[in-house]
Amino acid sequence: MFRKAILLALVGAATTLGQALSGWDDTSLTQYLLTLQHVENAFFSQGLDTFADTDFADAGYPTWVRNRISQIAAHEAAHVADLTDALGEVAPAACTYNFPITDVDSFIDLAQQITTIEASAGIGAVGFINGTGLEIYAASIAAAESRHAGWLTSAVEKRQPWDGPWETPLSPNEAYSLLVDYIGDCPETNPSLPFKTYPALTVYPGYPAADGTVYVSLTLKAAASTFYLAWLDGLTVQYSPIANGQATVPEGLDGTVYVAVVSSQAPPSDSNLVSGLAVVQFPFDSWATDTDPTDLPKKTAQ
Repeated sequence: MFRKAILLALVGAATTLGQALSGWDDTSLTQYLLTLQHVENAFFSQGLDTFADTDFADAGYPTWVRNRISQIAAHEAAHVADLTDALGEVAPAACTYNFPITDVDSFIDLAQQITTIEASAGIGAVGFINGTGLEIYAASIAAAESRHAGWLTSAVEKRQPWDGPWETPLSPNEAYSLLVDYIGDCPETNPSLPFKTYPALTVYPGYPAADGTVYVSLTLKAAASTFYLAWLDGLTVQYSPIANGQATVPEGLDGTVYVAVVSSQAPPSDSNLVSGLAVVQFPFDSWATDTDPTDLPKKTAQ
């Protein structure tokens, strides 16, 4: 029933969203969500094909971890099937994919990142949908992805089950920049989506110390007088000036945080983004407490 409702909603959904998201309409947004789901579906399929029960056991994980990941893989396959069914002839097909997974630990770590990105992408898409009913579908996918990410981070990696009181929404260009490096060759018949691409960003260490320093690696064709590292955490953005390839870590960051180089201290958008996004992690334990109702920074006793 719901698949049919989405299919009917997409018929005639060609009205563009104007200034809200230039070049996109509800059909292309659905194609975008399917493009990302193809990435995730391939990732879990390849990971499970590569690492057997014995590999998980040898890496120190109990049997139920791989079993649960198999359930997540089934969810991703369902997302792909339903979105493909809804789009019909204009559905993008799967591409080839390359993932930097060398062992079970790297597979689980990247699984947590990809599911978090997919959740952010679904949440971000909701705000650009033009009232065709697709927003319910995007929100439903985002909620499932958020559960997957929380389970991986907490039950498997023994870290926090959430990042804070709000998830971080990402625009199509932002989310795509985080996954594009995993995408290889695509069928020529796939629709061309209006992504704006940015230079790849590397930020290290990937697990920065609070109030510490990160190093920023980025190749730019032109230089601005000042660049900032924008830290996207929930519904807030903080900025650190970049000097000599370094930036200071702001206070109050927790969990999975996205970073990007921008040319101004305005909300990241096509007008000021000069890089794609990268992921940094700020794990916190169960002793962390919310001390400020405004930005809820977490202070740990351990």
